[in-house]
Amino acid sequence: MSFAAKAYRRMLYKMVGIQGLFISILIAGSYLIWGMEHSFGLLYGGAVTMLITLYSGWRLKLDSERTDKPSAMLAGLYKGTLLRFLLAIALLILGFKVFALAPADVILGFVVTQAGYFFGPLTARWGRQ
Repeated sequence: MSFAAKAYRRMLYKMVGIQGLFISILIAGSYLIWGMEHSFGLLYGGAVTMLITLYSGWRLKLDSERTDKPSAMLAGLYKGTLLRFLLAIALLILGFKVFALAPADVILGFVVTQAGYFFGPLTARWGRQ
């Protein structure tokens, strides 16, 4: 595995870890204030974001390994982005319709966990001088 692939994987895992930390803090705060009634919706929204993050990392790895044509790699990146949005919509609808979760809880968990995307690249220098 190349250095770039190892570095990207490390950053991806840190990003998912930060997202997990954000949703854990939100669930703990919600539990202390309102009890357990909002916890599952928040957890589901956060889990959707973390799953999407891992899917995006996997797709980027697959697409970056394609060396046949740059246009095929670019098409794969666009396809991966479209599938990511469709997967997010499908999972959110599943949470609303099948699991009958409160939309506000799911969306709040989803949005707070999305903030981990902004902190993932900042962690690239953690542990280095």
